[in-house]
Amino acid sequence: MLALAGGASYGGGLVLQLSARHQLYLVLVSLFVTSLLVADIVAGKFFTVGALTMSVGTVTFPIAFVLTDIVNEYYGRPGARLMTAIGMAMLVIGFAIITFARLLPVSELSPVPGDAFESVFGLSLRLFGASLTAYLISQIIDIHAFHFVKTITQSRYLWLRAIGSTALSQIVDTIAVNFGAQAGLIPLEEILRITVASYLYKLMVAVMLTPLCYLAHEIITRRMGIPPASHDEQQSVLAVE
Repeated sequence: MLALAGGASYGGGLVLQLSARHQLYLVLVSLFVTSLLVADIVAGKFFTVGALTMSVGTVTFPIAFVLTDIVNEYYGRPGARLMTAIGMAMLVIGFAIITFARLLPVSELSPVPGDAFESVFGLSLRLFGASLTAYLISQIIDIHAFHFVKTITQSRYLWLRAIGSTALSQIVDTIAVNFGAQAGLIPLEEILRITVASYLYKLMVAVMLTPLCYLAHEIITRRMGIPPASHDEQQSVLAVE
């Protein structure tokens, strides 16, 4: 039997008690990892909106933005670092599985031709390396920038730490991904144009979604009864009581 807080039980034999805070963390990390993996898989397709050309992978950015800020706010640096480590591990495992799948011979009965499969999932080691490096560095910057602003403002001005940490971390992320993956493959001017467009998009989204962060704060704190992590982080909010 798997028992969660609130009395729900599933299966037989295993009993697991999780607080509302721990249950929420599992949900947030699951959503974050899903958006991360999907972004990497679809990143090879570009789309154009007006004068802006961007990777489809940026479409999942709003999800990652909100989730990262919620985890930063309610679980502090330890919770955000753990989520980052889990995300990185899942990216590596996902890449390994896709690589193995690409190496398997294609059956003549396969509804998806080998060339089509390769064109979609043929993620190069270079692109993967650039994506993983950008993800790791930008997450570290985001986590520490968020905590720094939260500390100096004494946990006030949620909008400032949400937008500020994202604006700083995404400079590194956007530059590292686009230059690391595209340098030498397309003209430098095009890389710069894509990089600027992607960053402006992310910055605009960060500003537009800030009210959603406040809504999440209201729901989690007032409706679910889960307080934010203290800015001094003197007590681990992930400790099992």
